[in-house]
Amino acid sequence: MTTKQVSVPAGLPVPLAAAINKARADGADMEAEVELEVRGIAGQVEHEIGRALCEQTWRVTLDRFPDAIKLPMAAPLIAVESVKFIDADGVQRILDPQDYFVDSASEPAYVMPAPGRAWPATAVRANAVEVQYRCGYGADYTAVPPAIQSYILGRLEAIYSQGESGNAKFLGGLLDAFRVY
Repeated sequence: MTTKQVSVPAGLPVPLAAAINKARADGADMEAEVELEVRGIAGQVEHEIGRALCEQTWRVTLDRFPDAIKLPMAAPLIAVESVKFIDADGVQRILDPQDYFVDSASEPAYVMPAPGRAWPATAVRANAVEVQYRCGYGADYTAVPPAIQSYILGRLEAIYSQGESGNAKFLGGLLDAFRVY
């Protein structure tokens, strides 16, 4: 299985004004730097907890259909955009959404055959199955859980205070409840 991020989040997981305040940044010239730091911390958080924070698109590619297809980072899942496969004749097909069930209650989400249905036969080749999906809490910070926002802002403060922040050692616990195993 190969997992690839197709589109990166447009929005930030914390308000930019709050990030600038935590960084104690002065001037518009620092805004781009602070935004870059926030995106870097957010990427690290996503990797650590196995969740997408702001809306983004991912693609899973497999050699054949397994019993269920795990959708990494799809916690929460916004939508499955497509399930494509290469059929036995070598033609790419798009699976009708009625033919599969999306388990978005699980974290991460899964895709499996709809009740009473089975996966179609695929060509015997690498990358015969492709699932593309959107995931994240929403377009921007407004739906990102406060504990995750606090972690990101605390990490940002620690970076810009050059180790003066006494809260840095307590930040890791903020993410514990959000880890997907």
